[in-house]
Amino acid sequence: MKTADIETSRLIIRSMSLDDAAIAWSFWGNPKVAKYLGDPLYKDVDELREVISDIDDWKDEYPFIAYHKETGEPAATCSVGQEGAPDTWGFGYCVREDLWGKGYATEIVKALIDFAAAHGIRKFQGTVAQENIASVRVMEKVGMTFDHASTFRKKGTDNVYASAIYKMSL
Repeated sequence: MKTADIETSRLIIRSMSLDDAAIAWSFWGNPKVAKYLGDPLYKDVDELREVISDIDDWKDEYPFIAYHKETGEPAATCSVGQEGAPDTWGFGYCVREDLWGKGYATEIVKALIDFAAAHGIRKFQGTVAQENIASVRVMEKVGMTFDHASTFRKKGTDNVYASAIYKMSL
């Protein structure tokens, strides 16, 4: 896996490793925080560790953990990488619940777009559950525009969400 660090005004976003499984699980194992993630709710850190056991070999995705600069505490997980077409990248994010509504998701997505642009990427796509109004607003705040409606199924479940596909070209 390629590694990188990204800095924003409030966050240090660093590459995730297998050693970060417990931190990632603190987000991805929380039913409220992980509700709209495409991956299933992981039952424990060992299950997640198994899923990401090959994280160092991921070639088309950059997974990160964002740390708050002031406290040093994990604030979010996020990733950016190829989404569909080879010249289009997508991203995901999962912000700690007590930080919701404070602009962290927007800050993260802007940083991920800037990171990808520095790697020559000019096309982006974001998929959000239509009922996840906060993430819909994030797409709009970073300059993405609604392209079309779709659906997505949360892996390993029967949960299907109406989704909105947002796109942007630099």
